[in-house]
Amino acid sequence: MALAILTAVSFLINFVRQLNRMLGPGTLVNLLLGRYHRPVTEDRIFMFLDLNNSTAIAARLGPARFNDFKNDFFHDIAEPILETRGQIYQYVGDEAVVTWTTERGLRAGNCLRCVFLVSERIHERRARYLARYGIVPEFKAGLHGGSVVTAEIGDIKKDIVHSGDTVNTAARVEAQCRPLERRVLVSEALLQRCPVPDDLVAEGMGSHELRGKSEAVRLYSVRAR
Repeated sequence: MALAILTAVSFLINFVRQLNRMLGPGTLVNLLLGRYHRPVTEDRIFMFLDLNNSTAIAARLGPARFNDFKNDFFHDIAEPILETRGQIYQYVGDEAVVTWTTERGLRAGNCLRCVFLVSERIHERRARYLARYGIVPEFKAGLHGGSVVTAEIGDIKKDIVHSGDTVNTAARVEAQCRPLERRVLVSEALLQRCPVPDDLVAEGMGSHELRGKSEAVRLYSVRAR
């Protein structure tokens, strides 16, 4: 009887852990508690992190190996995101969308540190990527923060969704990385509130018209010293 109970408890714990991992840390608890059953206005930071040259890499590796390549990349960025108290909101093709509550993201410049911790992690695994794929992943990232509406949606499949201009602006900031030839761009609105870690430096890139925005947005490039 004791063995049966321990087996059942172990199975339940592992099941909950896997479900929590599949939905993302914190999502399961929020769904169970009904925290977002009614829409809630929150202040959040978003980072759009996009693989470079994904079309060319997919053509070179083929669909199956490119999928493995993406999965390895997404696996490797998970620990830096968790270390900086972030959460993977969703995957969109070859792009990961990461979010922080403003409190967690601003603390010690977590949202900025995350990008460079990802770079370090990929560098540490450079030899493995070259051995497996002959390619080391490179990426670009855009960050912005502000007010969003967070709500639980769906019936057959439930999810917690963040919506609002803040999310769209973060995506538009990331889209400027290529034309401006910068790897990491941050909006002025976020950088004014976020402490820049001593090992990073921010460089003004001027104001830019972003698609869907009525006013120009001032951007900054962030890089390691």
